[in-house]
Amino acid sequence: MGWKEEIDKLKRDIEESYKRALEELEDIVESVLSWRGIISPRRLYRELRSVVDDFKADLFDIERRLREIEREVGEEAKSSIVEIEKLIEDRVREFTKKYEESVKKLESYVPVEWRGRRPWIAISMMPQKLAMIISREVTGALRTALSELERAVEETSAVVSSIRLRKEDMGVIDELVNAGIFKSRSEAVAFFVRRGIETSREWLERVRESVKKIRELQEEVKRELEREEK
Repeated sequence: MGWKEEIDKLKRDIEESYKRALEELEDIVESVLSWRGIISPRRLYRELRSVVDDFKADLFDIERRLREIEREVGEEAKSSIVEIEKLIEDRVREFTKKYEESVKKLESYVPVEWRGRRPWIAISMMPQKLAMIISREVTGALRTALSELERAVEETSAVVSSIRLRKEDMGVIDELVNAGIFKSRSEAVAFFVRRGIETSREWLERVRESVKKIRELQEEVKRELEREEK
């Protein structure tokens, strides 16, 4: 099987895994709604966790296979790899939305006094596990760019200090530096001098959205943990 056929297979695998995860999620919701009784949060947690963990495992396996293609094929496969990574990110976000909607439907079947306890908190926070996949997607999307960074710094270090960028462009660069994607403004500017700030805008927006989502998830987890400690 050639690498292009393998890419097509990865796309199918992502869609099949996503569809399977949604169907399993819907089955759990329908089962609880048809029961019309009180359900144990621990049991519900185990069932939902199984769905999330299986979906996550499938996507990690796809990411592993994608990295193998990246190593073997190189630059020729770059656009296809970015396309697959974007598809993974989209399906993770869509699944997370469906999961949160399902939890809201199930909430009325959980006694009020149980909702602040560990099992229900764990159920509510389950999508945060998928933040690892989003984070991994960002890393994958940037891998090729960052591999060029060292050369870019060497080639442009003499002119970085004299470059004048628009205020909004510097704002984007500062966001990427604060997120740890670049070590400094100089490194970021060097990279965009090589790549071109205008041609990088679509890519930048994808990265910014992913970074924003990761930060939101981190803050949400932090708040939940702080509430649990009180």
